[in-house]
Amino acid sequence: MADASAETKEEKNGTITPRTTVEELRSIITESSNGLLLLPSDAYNEVFDGIFIGESSTSLNFKELQTLGITHLLNAAQGTKFYHVNTGPEDYVESGIIFHGIPAMDSFLFKLDRYFDDASDFIGKAVGTKNTGKLDGKILVHCKEGVSRSVSLVLAYLVRDQEMQLTDAVRLVRSKREIIPNDGFLGQLIDYSAKLGRA
Repeated sequence: MADASAETKEEKNGTITPRTTVEELRSIITESSNGLLLLPSDAYNEVFDGIFIGESSTSLNFKELQTLGITHLLNAAQGTKFYHVNTGPEDYVESGIIFHGIPAMDSFLFKLDRYFDDASDFIGKAVGTKNTGKLDGKILVHCKEGVSRSVSLVLAYLVRDQEMQLTDAVRLVRSKREIIPNDGFLGQLIDYSAKLGRA
């Protein structure tokens, strides 16, 4: 748990110093598993009302998508490169699912934060925001394994549109699914949340 001094934001040179650290987020992620990072035990999990995070196998299981009531699908690993998932809007025409792809790499050097608003906008169109209320849609946000890229984009949405503190968002998602966002993504989420006053 952060100390009292970490609970206040400080401004230095016109920038906000985050209250949260990567180490603190890692601690939240591993606190229920004795300090271990675990792979998910399920192909997908509902981590917030109408928001599912899953692995790539679920993304083309149309029977499962229909059973879940998925109306929107966000592929956070779109592309043909190694460890990407090569799907596009044409794969979902017959199902009526609205598709959006983000060509992210699961690398701590990859600038995923440039897609945080884009992903949050799309997720919000499916399930709404804190201010607009929940819509009737449901979304599957996936990458290859459903542990890093997809998780980071959902966390950005929870911070921005559901107005959660980042630590609370991480704690919530981790309570529903085993997650392993890379340290680069966690750092970018901290900076993003700090700009919104929620880190």
